[in-house]
Amino acid sequence: MTGAARIDAIFIIIVTGSLVASIFNAAFSAGGAIIILAITTTVLPVQAIVPVHSLLLFGSTVTRIIFFRSFIDWRMVWSFLVGSLAGAFIGAPIYIELPDAIIATAIAIVMLVALWLPQISWRPKLRHPWVIVGFLHTLISTLFAYGALLHSVILHTGMERRQIVGTMAGCLTGMAVFKTAGYAWCGFDYVPYLEVITASVAISFLGTMIGRKIGDYLSEEKFRLVFRILITITALRLLYVGLR
Repeated sequence: MTGAARIDAIFIIIVTGSLVASIFNAAFSAGGAIIILAITTTVLPVQAIVPVHSLLLFGSTVTRIIFFRSFIDWRMVWSFLVGSLAGAFIGAPIYIELPDAIIATAIAIVMLVALWLPQISWRPKLRHPWVIVGFLHTLISTLFAYGALLHSVILHTGMERRQIVGTMAGCLTGMAVFKTAGYAWCGFDYVPYLEVITASVAISFLGTMIGRKIGDYLSEEKFRLVFRILITITALRLLYVGLR
């Protein structure tokens, strides 16, 4: 495959993946981050996976804020973002210095744990729980692309589906801004990826609209089974690359 053809193939794969990810995010409140992570681990340099991953999801989360803005718990969002800011700027310098093998191995482990670990049935009872959740989730996400903590905790707050979708979108949009600023501050160059990021953000608006329409007609149980199998295969491949 020539250089130009390879670049075109990577562009198509990532943009198509972003469309699919935004559909799943809108339909199920989750799944998009893992889909993007699975795709980027197969086509991008290891050091670029996490920084680019943050922006590929930006269009999806912003669109969900627009569509579900009346259901967002903004008090929770702002508390989350206070902790998120600290988590991003502590995690970014550490990530930039990590060897590729450690990044690949750690991302694979996080993916497998997030997919197969039983749901956390813990409801935070601390005075400012969402500041702590924001810090821990963002720190893990900054280092390994996928935090997972927010997803597990928010499901046990008593929120209904639209509140979860909107509130998570608010939290994750702010987190993406902090993470991107942190990586850029530490020297990561986004310029080579701006074209594919822009296209992915644009197409995710379409994906979110599609996801809203089909969400109520899909079997979540079947989706989760197929989803786990496919992502597990991807994670095991990445684990092999890291360990090798």
